[in-house]
Amino acid sequence: MSVLPAKRYRRDSQKSEGEEDNDSYVPYVPVRERKKQQLLKLGRIVQLTAEASTVGKSSSENEHEEESTEESWGRKFNISLLDQHTELKKIAEAKKISAVEKQLKEEEKILESVAEKKALMGVAELAKGIQYEDPIKTSWTPPRYIIAKPESRHQKIREKLRILTEGDNVPPPLLTFREMKLPKSVLAALAKRNIKKPSPIQVQGIPAVLAGRDLIGIAFTGSEQELRLPFIKREGPYGLIICPSRELAKQTHDIIQYYCRHLQETGMPEIRTVLAIGGVPVNDAIAIIQQGAHIMVATPGRLMDMLDKKLVNLDVCRYLCMDEADRMIDMGFEEDVRTIFSYFKGQRQTLLFSATMPKKIQNFAKSALVKPVTINVGRAGAASMNAWKL
Repeated sequence: MSVLPAKRYRRDSQKSEGEEDNDSYVPYVPVRERKKQQLLKLGRIVQLTAEASTVGKSSSENEHEEESTEESWGRKFNISLLDQHTELKKIAEAKKISAVEKQLKEEEKILESVAEKKALMGVAELAKGIQYEDPIKTSWTPPRYIIAKPESRHQKIREKLRILTEGDNVPPPLLTFREMKLPKSVLAALAKRNIKKPSPIQVQGIPAVLAGRDLIGIAFTGSEQELRLPFIKREGPYGLIICPSRELAKQTHDIIQYYCRHLQETGMPEIRTVLAIGGVPVNDAIAIIQQGAHIMVATPGRLMDMLDKKLVNLDVCRYLCMDEADRMIDMGFEEDVRTIFSYFKGQRQTLLFSATMPKKIQNFAKSALVKPVTINVGRAGAASMNAWKL
């Protein structure tokens, strides 16, 4: 008896074919979604380039940025992939450039910090490692009756005149020019200008200067910060005043000449002053230097030029004053001033006067001053409302 073959129905074959189709089924993804996925893949390139900058961020911040990036790129469905790819490449290149700029800025900061720490000293002092620990000694002393008074009395005067002081062994404030032991001829010259009493900066500043102390004077504009021995040929200057502008240098020089004339009229030796500024023939200054100059008022540029050409030297210079030091540094004369300091051959008394004294100027002065006295009068940077006029 023959065995009949098993019958296969058409519906069974359709069922098995349907199961095979289910196994290989790929869901349909709209074109918009596919573009979005491709854009997200391209967006990973930008994330990889910015990975270094996001190391210090928290995970929540990174997730938030990632979501915002996905959203921003997902919205650009109306821009072709080629254009978006080009845009992404530009962004990546820009971030690389910004990283280079960041590195350059860091290098500039390092160079600035090194420059600030560079000592404001002469070449010989740096080479021999000379460091001055004590101020210059002078023969001037305050009147005995002032010395005998307690420190509380001096502090009351400072508080009354709004004088803030810093430093060790600050000299007592003196309320009259006579107590400062100025020559009679100078007192007469002051009287002719109707200057009867010192301003607050002078009350504390002049005693500190006469005592040989280095000084940082911070006072409002117009507070009369400017109130200011035979030499052989080509000797000097003994005192140097550096000003940021020609106008200020000329004004300072005129004031010094006024008092020097009065000293000479009373039988005192002639004090020769020289003005060295740009825009004026240098021959006039050289003629005075040839005779021997006691005091020199100069701008940084002209002084640097004369020092380089050896028209003047600072071998015997013992007094240095920088007026409006903050303006001088802001105008780009910092390196010139550092170079000028390298020409000094011995210890000097350094005075810095300024309407403001920011941190940069204080750091600039720390390496040059020896136990300085800092005097701050009134609100720094404000115009004087009660200035004593010269």
